[in-house]
Amino acid sequence: MIDQTVIDEAVNNISKQIKEYDDIFSLENKDSLLSRFQDGEETALMVSKTFQEVYEQTIMAEQMTHHYFSSYFNGNYDPVGLLNGWMIDKIFNRYLLALLSDEGIDGVSLRCGEDVRLASRPNIDFRWRIAIKDPKDLGILLATYYLQNGAVSTTNERRSLRKEKSNIEQVTIVSSNALDANIWSSAGISAGTNKFPEFISKYHLTGMIVDKMSGMENFRDGFSDKVALSR
Repeated sequence: MIDQTVIDEAVNNISKQIKEYDDIFSLENKDSLLSRFQDGEETALMVSKTFQEVYEQTIMAEQMTHHYFSSYFNGNYDPVGLLNGWMIDKIFNRYLLALLSDEGIDGVSLRCGEDVRLASRPNIDFRWRIAIKDPKDLGILLATYYLQNGAVSTTNERRSLRKEKSNIEQVTIVSSNALDANIWSSAGISAGTNKFPEFISKYHLTGMIVDKMSGMENFRDGFSDKVALSR
C-alpha cells in the first residue's frame, strides 16, 4: 500500500524546487539571474550558490570534452544544454530516492525531454525499460535498455560551436547520473565519427551511435561493436 501523503509531499517539494530553478535560469524572465548575467551583470556568481555550481559544471564539461560540449550560443552564456541533466540529478537525489524506502514503491524515475534518471528498490528484481527510436523514423525501435539504476540521455541535435564533419545522426549515453549522460550525448554528436571514439575509449562510455553511413554502433565501458542499420 502506497502512502499517498508521501507522494503528494514529494510532488509539492519538486514543484517548488523547479520554480526556484526557473527563477534563476529562465531566459523568458528578463529579471532572472541568467538573463542579467547575459546582459553583463556578473553578480549572479556571487549571490547564488546554485548559479555558481551550474557555471562551474559547464566550464568543467567544456574542458573535459575539449569544447565539443558548449554552453555558449550566439555569444551568450546559456547552460540550457546541461541544465536538464543537472536538475534531474538534484531533484532525484533529494526527493525521489527516499521514496524507495516505502515498500509499496518499486521504482522511481524522472524525465525531462530525452534525459531520464531512474532507480529501483534494491531488494527486488525490477528493471525500467528505455526505448531508443530511430531519429529518422520514430516508429522504428533501434534498441531497448533494461536498467535497475542509472540515467540515459539521447541527442540528435548539434548544439556546440565546435563541430566536426560527421555522419552521426544520434548519440545515446547510459551513465550512473543524468548530468554525465547529458554532457556526453551532446559532445558525442558534435565530436563526430572520427573524434568521439577517442572519448568513448578514454572515459569508458556506454551507449550507442546511429551513423548514416556505417549504421548502429553499440559501446559498453569503452568497447564498441557495429551493427548494420537498414531503413
